[in-house]
Amino acid sequence: MSKLLPPNSTVFEHAFEDAFSRISNVPTPARTFNDPLEAPEVVLPWLAWEKSVDDWNVSWSEEQKRAVISASYHVHCHKGTLGGLETALGALGFKVRIQEWFNMQPPGEPYTFKIFIETSSAEVSPEHYKKLFTIIRNNKNLRSHLIDSTLIVTSELQAEIASVTLLGNEYEFKNPAGALVLDGSWLLDGSQNIDGIKVN
Repeated sequence: MSKLLPPNSTVFEHAFEDAFSRISNVPTPARTFNDPLEAPEVVLPWLAWEKSVDDWNVSWSEEQKRAVISASYHVHCHKGTLGGLETALGALGFKVRIQEWFNMQPPGEPYTFKIFIETSSAEVSPEHYKKLFTIIRNNKNLRSHLIDSTLIVTSELQAEIASVTLLGNEYEFKNPAGALVLDGSWLLDGSQNIDGIKVN
């Protein structure tokens, strides 16, 4: 790096310039602090507070915390709708299907709904289940009432299908009438005729 100090600069000014010439090598992650996908894990609780996350649990995994912070804006924009509720629970890794009263067979009581929560984890504890209901209460519209919830635990299997192609021929032998069958029951002693020729 070329020096910009004049020739009559002091020793202190040269030392100061040498010390601060390396300042650009110091990492400054300030740009990533507001990005929930790139922020250091230690700042996630403060980032959640800044983004006004309503539901927060310190026992969630790092991926769940980041997803909840990322979904916060969408949840707040659509709070009280099916989309907001689905996004809030989807950020935690749950697929949600909601059946409102007019979609039930037979139709249910007005302003009621059922929720079907799908997860691939069999490790859903009662505490997690209670936390899910808190999230549902915080994100549903005020007039609707939850009447039934179903937890569906799915397992991911890899189905493998194999097929085999066999090439070949099948032969079926049928003896025409009057044909000689050499199965050991004929004696070739000259007493038999084969197609009009006497065999000796």
